[in-house]
Amino acid sequence: MTGLPGTAAAPGSARDAACDAANERAVARLTGSRPVLETVAPAVEVVPGMTDRTVLVSGPPLAWRRYAGGQRRAIIGAALYEGLAGDEAEAEALLADGFVTVRPSHDHATVGSLTGVCSASMPVLVVRDEATGRRAFCRMNEGADRASLTFGVWDDGVEARLRHVAEIVSPALAEVLGRMGGLPVGPIVRRALAMGDDLHSRHKAAGTLLRAEVLDAVLDLSRQGVTRRYRALAAYLRSAEYLFLHVVMAAAKAAADGAAGVPGSSLVTAMNLNEREFGLRVSGLGDRWLTAPLPPVTTLRGRLHDDWSTDDLAYVGGESLITETVGLGGMAAAAAMPLQDHSAGSPDGMIRATERMYRITLREHPDYRIPALAYRGVPCGIDVRRVAETGVVPDIHLGATLRDGGHAGAVLFRPPLEPFRQAADLLSAEPPLAPARPGDPL
Repeated sequence: MTGLPGTAAAPGSARDAACDAANERAVARLTGSRPVLETVAPAVEVVPGMTDRTVLVSGPPLAWRRYAGGQRRAIIGAALYEGLAGDEAEAEALLADGFVTVRPSHDHATVGSLTGVCSASMPVLVVRDEATGRRAFCRMNEGADRASLTFGVWDDGVEARLRHVAEIVSPALAEVLGRMGGLPVGPIVRRALAMGDDLHSRHKAAGTLLRAEVLDAVLDLSRQGVTRRYRALAAYLRSAEYLFLHVVMAAAKAAADGAAGVPGSSLVTAMNLNEREFGLRVSGLGDRWLTAPLPPVTTLRGRLHDDWSTDDLAYVGGESLITETVGLGGMAAAAAMPLQDHSAGSPDGMIRATERMYRITLREHPDYRIPALAYRGVPCGIDVRRVAETGVVPDIHLGATLRDGGHAGAVLFRPPLEPFRQAADLLSAEPPLAPARPGDPL
């Protein structure tokens, strides 16, 4: 075996050498990303291909008639929020005839948490990768309430919170970020990993670090009086538990898009789910989704609020899995001991979980490191060949959602193996590619 050890191809084969070389290029792009939170803006102003009648949603694409639960409610809510329909029945009709179009977020350089729903006037966080110039986007979270569009709820309270963020909070944050010249994301991720975050289910340290940076800038801007907008922004930053999750999702999307499209590469560039299916994309297979049905919700394990059980849960989609593609979330379980009851169950279990992830990845991240593992880099660059060979799938720390909508807690999700095997088979059927030559651009 040349290049990367532990892969599934036959030793010494031309295809093996070409895939190893392609993976070196792809994972170098992934780990070389330098994300900066630039601004916040209405989606229609910045997201490629966004229109006034487009609703973005998480997961592999589905026909409208196949949406049945929380994602369907959130999509209808977005149509009402934008004034495209007067009531739910009219929204249903406009969606059915295609006047309002539902599009997968990933096709628009965007990712969305859980339902992933984002419409034209909703503010998105804009993250630019300074290494490649690519931008990626994630809708700005509407606050700390368990009832939100993210969690498959649409009601008057959700609408009011969405409008407050869009009309008051996001313009203030955009102004502050503009004065700051943007906010580098990587340093916050590095520090937060050392403070007990996995940057997916737990982002308390990252949120505190982000809040401190922004509020320092707010104080500088408000020397002549704290305006209503700044007070609203400060209140939002105190309560918006998932804000940094959405920042790091956009950062991971920019990095993963930079690693996409490398011929022959077996590196995973996206994982997501809609209400029915898990899907993944692989660098060497372009924009194709490899999908499989989701496992029963009763297989999920973790910590739920109140007295709920897995029988109360339902899948509503999700693209926060993009964090695992860059080595965060469940891949970095050993960094996040406070999550042990959401995940592997014990400190030793968290360490074993991350050690298992090194078996299916291409590289240790040079910057994102885990103190409990003597500052070893997080396992980065999921390789479908290694997943297919070992049968080990990525551990994913996922938010849990109630069947009737609302946040229920956090769980450990293990995706189906079949899409990884299918991707590996497709790559092995491709004609062998010439290995990259010295001096070829990364």
